[in-house]
Amino acid sequence: MSKHLHAPLVQTHGVEKVYAAASKIAALKGVDLIVERGEFTALAGPSGSGKSTLLNIIGTLDRPTKGTVSYDGKVISTLDVDELSDFRLHALGFVFQSYNLIPVLTAAENAEYPLVLQGVEPAKRRKLSHEALKLVGLEHYAERRPDMLSGGQQQRVAVARAIIHRPSLILADEPTANLDSKTGAQLLDLMEDLNKDHGITFLFSSHDQAVLERARRVVRLQDGELKADEVRAR
Repeated sequence: MSKHLHAPLVQTHGVEKVYAAASKIAALKGVDLIVERGEFTALAGPSGSGKSTLLNIIGTLDRPTKGTVSYDGKVISTLDVDELSDFRLHALGFVFQSYNLIPVLTAAENAEYPLVLQGVEPAKRRKLSHEALKLVGLEHYAERRPDMLSGGQQQRVAVARAIIHRPSLILADEPTANLDSKTGAQLLDLMEDLNKDHGITFLFSSHDQAVLERARRVVRLQDGELKADEVRAR
């Protein structure tokens, strides 16, 4: 009998990624990984270990050369471009180290952008945007553009954008990389609260020791292979 009563939120099976350069660089070599709902997990490893590649493949921003990625029991790595776009838009949230905000839009408009793509009507978008910005402590900065916000505030807007459509999984690639230690700690506090209070699953790619110390599970990669999987009691 399977130890999983329900399908894992994410499962990779035999995932390989080979970049088609002359040297045929293997970024991932047969990675098997299960992420359950509610996890607060970090992928760790030195530069070139494959952690960002694995995160991008789980987020369907890249495709594996071999192997499969499943989400809630359904294989998603074989979906076509339109199906993948729809999947990302509804199931996933993304937080990047460079924030990736749209410079000409206000904080509120950046936060609600996924809802624009979903075709949600304006009044509902604005209401949900206000709620998301309030959750990240920026309700009073709604009309400011990114160039009027600090790095930490911009990253909080990125988190608001990531959670506005209530995804099951947020993928965060080096989210503290451009922040000072105090601001990074505040961002991690926020993410922990969202994880505990709203049940959002977080999967990080990071070499920041502060992130790794907060994670309740650390999956370590080296040279494209999974080398260690440490679950911490909390």
